[in-house]
Amino acid sequence: MRSPAESLHRSPVFQGLPAEVLDVIVQSMEPRLLAGGDRLFGQGDAGDAAYVILSGRLRIERETAEGRQLLREAGRGEVVGEFAILTGAPRTATVTAVRDSEVGRIPREQFERLLVEHPGMALGLSRTLATMLGRAPAAAAARRSASVIVLRPAAAGAPLLEVGTALAAALHSHGPTALVSAATAREALGAEGLGARPEGEQGIALARWLQPLEAANAHVVCVADDGMPGWAPAAIRQADVILDVLPAAAIDAPVAEESALGHSQRELVVWHPADGRRPRGTLRWMQARPYGRRHHLRSGHRGDMGRLARHLTGTTIGVAFGGGGARGLSHLGLLRALGELGIPVDEVGGTSIGSLVAAQWAAGMTLEEMAERQRDGWLRIAPHRAYTVPTIGLVRARALETMLRQNFGDLDYEDCWIDAFACSANLTTSSAYFHRSGPVRHGCMASMAIPGIGPAFTLFDGSLHVDGAVVNNLPADGIQAGFVIAADVSDRMPRPSGYPTTPTGWQVLRDRLRPGRPAPYYPTLVDTLLESVLLGGTRQAELAQREADVRLKPPVGAIGLFEFARLEEAEAIGHAHALEVLGPWWAAQRAPSTPPRP
Repeated sequence: MRSPAESLHRSPVFQGLPAEVLDVIVQSMEPRLLAGGDRLFGQGDAGDAAYVILSGRLRIERETAEGRQLLREAGRGEVVGEFAILTGAPRTATVTAVRDSEVGRIPREQFERLLVEHPGMALGLSRTLATMLGRAPAAAAARRSASVIVLRPAAAGAPLLEVGTALAAALHSHGPTALVSAATAREALGAEGLGARPEGEQGIALARWLQPLEAANAHVVCVADDGMPGWAPAAIRQADVILDVLPAAAIDAPVAEESALGHSQRELVVWHPADGRRPRGTLRWMQARPYGRRHHLRSGHRGDMGRLARHLTGTTIGVAFGGGGARGLSHLGLLRALGELGIPVDEVGGTSIGSLVAAQWAAGMTLEEMAERQRDGWLRIAPHRAYTVPTIGLVRARALETMLRQNFGDLDYEDCWIDAFACSANLTTSSAYFHRSGPVRHGCMASMAIPGIGPAFTLFDGSLHVDGAVVNNLPADGIQAGFVIAADVSDRMPRPSGYPTTPTGWQVLRDRLRPGRPAPYYPTLVDTLLESVLLGGTRQAELAQREADVRLKPPVGAIGLFEFARLEEAEAIGHAHALEVLGPWWAAQRAPSTPPRP
């Protein structure tokens, strides 16, 4: 184990202090061991001490009227509890051990004396607090890059070592990575390993052994196999993230009940053969256990494992597809440009036609297949022209459902190859709603139900949903990836009325049927409804444009909202615009001098 002084040397608070001063600080600390899930102190407690994290990780949360709010996570070398000492007020947050951890307790009197006697420590503390307070709330609460990742089996036959080896190789491009198994631990800890120690000491022994590995590597991947007594449970208690590995062949296996695993983030990895078919049955596992995310990975597919590595390091790339009728076909050109530039897509989401494009891509369709299905759906099935008696809508919902069922069948969002969502407007709660779970066709049905044209979609809970463009036509705020690309296709060419006053319906009909000369322009009922819906989401689209890392707005205003026959033209416009905007951005991201995003 490395000494506490070495932990302090890596700390932004104590870094730069002379060795003799670090020794004084170490001597003033009272060591304390925390098991994963133990509470260090609670919100409202008296601030009687500050704590230096020597190993492990702590979670800082605040109780609010809306519930528990994650403020941040702190790791080795960081200080917690100092704010109450500086202000004299009670604790403002609750601090809990994410995994087995060691802290050094510095009583209030000694901490205050250290600040007075060693100005360098006070300066480092001031800088740390200023950085924390200067962060935006969302950035402060964002999950940090995982340091210790533990793989464990979700069912029999899980190829833990194969997955662990591939993950370590993918993570290595983000920083040095160590792969640890029971055999590695036995070699380091001796033949008896952890099994000879009391259960309460196993985690601490492993934490101390892992500490220099963490110091030397950006990531440590632990394979929680059964090669040594006590290894698997002790390794799990050290995890920042627990990945349950489930062979695709075991997707129908019973989901065993289990005890709580502390505060570590838990995610499901479904491991498919190299030629794996479309996933299925994932929803049942997600409902049975508290998984935050699921990942579908195929053996030998470096792109799949690279996506998981980006997720664990907070560098994923997500794309938000805006709504805009036939103008949304330009999204196909954006996807083609992303592929040509080598920009990976880890998450997709969209509104209206954007939800359809997002779902097609997440389901694993090729661009050629996507274009053919768009062409067949809009030109042959033509759900926007399936007129009916206008009691609840001008068109029948069944035509759109037929189109979506032919695209996705009974596919759930959980069974998409990458994360995806559809944005709708929930009329029942008067808010935006992100469909991330359950049948894909339901999410798209809700997101594409244009008010007044199609009937509102009824979700399983009885809530009524219409086109998401009413409240959020560019749902970049729904993307959870580290980098966000937002594609706004609401561009329009303003067209004034061709009549000096508001015409009657008979006037417009007469002029349109008159041969020999073009009729003056006046929008149809459907055009007016859809343009009004798009106008309602304009403000939110402007906000999304400002928040996104990359903003695209292809010049597709000349394409009519229902001119789906212009697919190739829209795709070409989107492709050219995306290359122009994304090319320089991606080159800057890949430049060695570019600092990593926090």
